[in-house]
Amino acid sequence: MKRLFGTLFLTITLFGTADAQLLYRISGNGLTRASYIVGTYHLAPASFVDDIKGAREAMAAVEQVYGEMDMQDMAEVQQLILSAMMLPEDKHIGDLFTDQEMTRINAYMRSVVGADFTNPLITNQMGRMRPSVLATQLMLLQCMKLTPELNPTSLIDEYFQKEARKMGKRVGGFESAAFQIELLYGSKSIAEERDELLELVDNNAEALAEMQAMTEAYFALDINALGRIMRDEVESGDMTLEEFKTMVTDRNRRWVESMPDIMLTAPTLFVVGTGHLAGNEGVITLLQSAGYNVEAVE
Repeated sequence: MKRLFGTLFLTITLFGTADAQLLYRISGNGLTRASYIVGTYHLAPASFVDDIKGAREAMAAVEQVYGEMDMQDMAEVQQLILSAMMLPEDKHIGDLFTDQEMTRINAYMRSVVGADFTNPLITNQMGRMRPSVLATQLMLLQCMKLTPELNPTSLIDEYFQKEARKMGKRVGGFESAAFQIELLYGSKSIAEERDELLELVDNNAEALAEMQAMTEAYFALDINALGRIMRDEVESGDMTLEEFKTMVTDRNRRWVESMPDIMLTAPTLFVVGTGHLAGNEGVITLLQSAGYNVEAVE
C-alpha cells in the first residue's frame, strides 16, 4: 500500500538497518569543522525537535541549513503547484469514476470529512483535485485525527529552516520546487492515480494501521522498525525498483555529490527524510564511502 501515501511518505522508504538515532555528525576528509545531518518524518510536529538529542546544539554550531528544498521557494511557485494538483478545468473527479465507484468514494469521504461530493461546497473545494492529491489530503486529515498535536503549518522539516533564518543563518536546498512538483505529480498517469484512490477507499483500515505504525516508530526513534515496515511494502510489489531508484537512490547520489562543496563553504545542518539516511545506498553509507566519518550523535 506504499503508493497510497504519495506525497505524505515519499521519503520515508528504508532499506537495510541503522542505529536508533536521527542526528549524525559528519567530519574528516578535509573538513575543519563538523557538519550534521538529521532525518525527519514529514508528519512530525516541530516540537519533536526537542526529542532529537543534540539537534538544537547542532543548529547552534552550524552556519547554514540545507533541506531537500528551500521551503520559501514554494511560495514563489504557488500557482505552478496549484496547477499541478488540479485536473483540467473541464474535468471533475466524478468524470474519472463510475457511479458505483463514486458511491464508494463518497462513503469514504463522509467517514473522513462528514460530507461528500453531493455537497456543493465539497465539490467546489475538492472536486477538481487530481485523485492522488485527494487521497493525500484525506490521509492527512485522518493523520491529524490520530495525532492531535499535529499542525500542518508547523512541521519539523520547515522548523529547521525557519529557525535558521531567525538566527541569521543561510538556508538552501538540494532541489528546486519545480523538480519536487514534477516528482510528486508528474510521474503517474491519471489512470494510475485513479486506481490508487480506489485502493485507499477499499483498504482504508490497512492504510491507517500502516500510517500509525510508521508514525509511532519515528516518534520512538526506531529507524529499524521503519525499515521493516517499508521493506514489507517493497517486497509486496507496491513500489517498483525503478520508482525507488527515482524517488530515493538517484536523489541520494546527487545530494552526496553536492555535499562536499556545501560543507567546505560552511558547517551545515542537512535536513532530509529519514529514509534517505539508511541502507547501502543511503546518504550515510555514501558519505562514508567518500571518506567522511559519519557518527550518530549520542
